[in-house]
Amino acid sequence: MTSQATLSDAIESTIASLPAHMQDWVRKEADLCKPDAVEVITGKADQIVRLENELEASGTYTRLDENVYGKRCFYARSDKNDVARVEERTVICTEDPVDAGPLNFWVDPEKMHGKLDKLFDGAMKGRTMYVVPFVTNPADSQFATAGVQLTDSANVVCNLYRMSNLQDGWRILEKQTRFPRITHSYGTLNKEDRWITHFPKELYCRTINSDYGGNALGPKKIFGLRLVGIQALENAQKKSQPDEDVGIEVVEHMALFGIDYGDRRVHFGAAFPSMCGKTNIATGVAEGPMAQHKVFTLGDDIIGGATKKGDGRLYVNNIEAGMFGVTKGMSDFANKMLMEALRNPKAEVEACEGGPIFTNQVLVDNNGSKGVWWSESGEDFPQGDGITTYNWLGEEIDASAEEKDQKNARVTMPIRNVPHLDSDYSNNEGVPLDVALIGGRSSKLHPLISRARSWNEAVYHALCQFSEPTAAAVGQKPRYDPMANRPFIAFNVSDYAQKWLDIPEKTPNPPAVFSVNWFRRDDDGNFIWDGFGANYRVLDAAVRQLEGKDAWVETPIGLVPKPEQIDISGLKYTTTTEQLAEILTPNQEALQNEVANREGWLNELENGLETGSEGRGAPKKLPQAIWDEHEAFKKRVKQYCG
Repeated sequence: MTSQATLSDAIESTIASLPAHMQDWVRKEADLCKPDAVEVITGKADQIVRLENELEASGTYTRLDENVYGKRCFYARSDKNDVARVEERTVICTEDPVDAGPLNFWVDPEKMHGKLDKLFDGAMKGRTMYVVPFVTNPADSQFATAGVQLTDSANVVCNLYRMSNLQDGWRILEKQTRFPRITHSYGTLNKEDRWITHFPKELYCRTINSDYGGNALGPKKIFGLRLVGIQALENAQKKSQPDEDVGIEVVEHMALFGIDYGDRRVHFGAAFPSMCGKTNIATGVAEGPMAQHKVFTLGDDIIGGATKKGDGRLYVNNIEAGMFGVTKGMSDFANKMLMEALRNPKAEVEACEGGPIFTNQVLVDNNGSKGVWWSESGEDFPQGDGITTYNWLGEEIDASAEEKDQKNARVTMPIRNVPHLDSDYSNNEGVPLDVALIGGRSSKLHPLISRARSWNEAVYHALCQFSEPTAAAVGQKPRYDPMANRPFIAFNVSDYAQKWLDIPEKTPNPPAVFSVNWFRRDDDGNFIWDGFGANYRVLDAAVRQLEGKDAWVETPIGLVPKPEQIDISGLKYTTTTEQLAEILTPNQEALQNEVANREGWLNELENGLETGSEGRGAPKKLPQAIWDEHEAFKKRVKQYCG
């Protein structure tokens, strides 16, 4: 018997050990990708430790100083052309382009499969195919769902072990016959042939020629938002009455946290676009008049849930087991609890999930002690005798170098290390979502906080959520980002809007929806609000309004608090009630511009994007309720502006 024949026997034996309902798929992928071996990831830590050691021996990982970072903490670099998600190569493959919608790139499924078959043919020669199970958190909740990723990247496996629940994956998959499937190969890392493809009808993703972030870590955006989002849509559409158990109904790009008032706890979901403070608000520490109340964390990125039988409220939880964040700007001031998690890992977490994996920061060698540094960390660039620093490209540098850490440098870490992680993180029922925060970044338009007058108005505003790309002047056209979910809605955005409009029918006591904007600026471009820990003062005002303790005033964009209803004592930027009144009031010129901008945006959703529409799916008519709310908004603005 030849060595190849023996190897094939070994692969076949490994595949035969898998649950029967997935063997044919894994066998088909192995036949195409032609790995030298197949290894099933068991979920046990000793297997991951072996892979970490192999990556360190190969030079892929650099072990960081255990006295500083704890055990099993590593540094890695990605390929210089493989540093972020690639929107134009992230496609939805449906038979009808309308099902993909105008915000997604679209390719016919048969055509895409043909292209991918050629790219995957032999892509894993000389490598091991890892079979990785994972399940959403909590594993035994009514809305848990499991999947499998095939990958030839040990780096991906080690990252997934820190951010996904691999330990319970096989137990759940034994009884889940329809499951999301992901096949990944880092291939040649050729960016011209890089694809992140989704086949909704098949609950299937194929991704190739990337080994970084959301392109390769399947349980993150690919599974957690896109594929599970499709499952949630299907379940919500078939649900006929509130007490019917259909599994997961809601998946959103939201952080999940709460404020403990002693006699009650209020849970918040925060849907903020990138760089708008989502992780900060979920892992921050209250200050000033709010310091007496504990802020607790449940998650920083993705929630999933369902309506609780007999309760009528939406119960959700963080569906992930770890955190995958940008390090630029991470500091004791902005993310105190995250920094504590990095500095003080728990022994039981080190022994199981392991320590953080840093990617693309500055590597610091301090007389043999290895560490990392990143921009806007609050720490000076490392310098001195015996200190050598290397940028993310591996080049030796000093403090004067322009190229230091990559702007999208990331850290993967187990969430169990976060000091104020709440015990409800593992609650199978989830927690009631009391408040949904819709955030964005605008210099003049959005008030510091506002609340829509009705559920339909809240959905309309959320569909028109945006984040200015810069410190924009009034009149700059925004980039709209519905529910901070624009890159991750794997179906038509009109269906997404209808799903949200339908929530009160299936969830009789839905969360209150507030819009927040921490980024108002004065006419000189300076921030007016302190942000960070001060933001909990604003959320406290929302709680009082929700509980009927404070009456808010009308504006065209929603109800807003009176200046005296937010405590500004001790703040640095907002020091007078006049300043606070300014950021609680929408600018009239900005409002008038927004009416036209929103009308254009809604028309794009119905008729196709004005720019960049080539290669995208097809639009469909928006729900009439959205247009009704838009007409009402126009009338309010006209009356307000005179």
